[in-house]
Amino acid sequence: MLPVILEAAIRSMALAVAIWLGLKVLRVRNPHILMATWQSVLVVSLLMPFLLGWAKVPLPPATLPIQQLLPADPAIFFSPASGPVAPGVRSSPIVDWRTICASIYWLVAAFLLLRLLIGALLTWKLCRSALPVREDWTAGRDVRASGFVNVPVTFGSTIILPVSYAGWDATERRAVMAHEYAHVSQGDFYFLLLSSMNRAVFWFSPLAWWLHSRIAYLAEARSDAAAIQDIEDRVRYAEILVEFGGKTSRATLSLAMARPRTIHHRVERILAETNLPKKMSWKACSVIVACILPLAALATVTAGAVAGVPPESRENRSSMALDPETLGQRQAEQRMPRQEVRIDPAILDNYVGYYQLGAYQAITVTRQDDGLFVQFIGQESLQVCPESAQKFFYKAAAVQISFVTDPHGRATGLLLHRDGLDKPAHRIDQAQAQRLTDSYAKRREGNAPMPGSEAALRHQIEALEHGQPDYDVMTEGLVTLTRPQVPRIGRQFALLGPLQAISFRGVGFSGWDIYEAKFTNGILINRILMTPNGKVTGLRFEWGP
Repeated sequence: MLPVILEAAIRSMALAVAIWLGLKVLRVRNPHILMATWQSVLVVSLLMPFLLGWAKVPLPPATLPIQQLLPADPAIFFSPASGPVAPGVRSSPIVDWRTICASIYWLVAAFLLLRLLIGALLTWKLCRSALPVREDWTAGRDVRASGFVNVPVTFGSTIILPVSYAGWDATERRAVMAHEYAHVSQGDFYFLLLSSMNRAVFWFSPLAWWLHSRIAYLAEARSDAAAIQDIEDRVRYAEILVEFGGKTSRATLSLAMARPRTIHHRVERILAETNLPKKMSWKACSVIVACILPLAALATVTAGAVAGVPPESRENRSSMALDPETLGQRQAEQRMPRQEVRIDPAILDNYVGYYQLGAYQAITVTRQDDGLFVQFIGQESLQVCPESAQKFFYKAAAVQISFVTDPHGRATGLLLHRDGLDKPAHRIDQAQAQRLTDSYAKRREGNAPMPGSEAALRHQIEALEHGQPDYDVMTEGLVTLTRPQVPRIGRQFALLGPLQAISFRGVGFSGWDIYEAKFTNGILINRILMTPNGKVTGLRFEWGP
């Protein structure tokens, strides 16, 4: 959730900067035009988290520019060497900054929203307790008087006056009523409320605070123009504002006629202007909205291959499962003997680094003398031998690795050739690799199953017993591996008989959830791994004791 909020704030900021530059170039100063513009930006900002991802532009992947990529199966971790596998080096505990940042964000956002709610309730209570004012100059509007306010304020469609209104002259009453009723007729209070909510959600963004201040100021500028038009005396109206300037109000969520922070600037503007700003029709407002909509749509566009989309989702959308014949041919090719060749050892430096395979697995590539070593999380570091300048192979398993390079020869990713599939992994930095390693260590230490893994396993076992695995909840890589084996798996389940019970046994070295399934005629040891979006990406069955 927090990454979506952060991305929405950045996109809204980009939209606001573009519009601000446009207004500056066009020299727009009419407060009615400015208010319509920034109100539109406010609405887009509030909707941005929900709009993200609706519009997608497909882009070719920048790090793996290969057209025939098959989906990565992030759960297929392997150990080419026979015998027990070393659990790897345990990393020292580090601070989980993402959790801390998320906690700080929600704490501040909750505080601001709570303060907004309390302010609204207190102001509503003050409004309800205020005494109605029914005199000719109120023109039948909802006007009330309260001893808790010292300046005129607007709450919703209600105008609240201080009890000292009885001493005002006719001009002052007309000016106040014209100013406050302009707030009511233009719905300024509700936009101020939306702006306060936007500020609470995006409190870390300077745009949210600036936008709130700007909308409040433009609301006063428009109402000032309405009051001056009514009494036709700029100097007298400026004097009225100055009289109210040093007073405060207990109505925390309201539009006060004279805020001390803005009085000086407003008075200067009122006395410097000679003409009133021209009001806008609904057609003019529609034109402004129509001009902003294309920019807002552009700000919400999400590229299909950008970060933020889970790796397995990108791969599944861009790939199709192999047919059994093609899969068999690829498996046969990968099992063919490899011939080691000599290459320039300096090339190996281009491949050293960290790579992410799917959602969970990190691959560390290192150079030791003139050899290249590859280590998966939870496994030992093993040497790979070159069969060309970019492709390497394991001597103890039918597994190969090809590096994808940029024009300068530096690796931007790799392909893991295993089980007839080509599984892409993109380059990451050390901090990202460390987070994956720490996540693995945490799962191993906690020894708790992934949410939903038992239900997913039970569902697949029941489906396989009927010879109809549920491919819709599998990744494409797992679908490709499962299809050719369905008849054989079905025969094995027929021998086992009905399922009686499933029990969790622990988390395996490669991060799989391990379950024991007891059947009428035997026991199966089951390994399963889920993607973050709930799909099954790895599934293995082994005969139990």
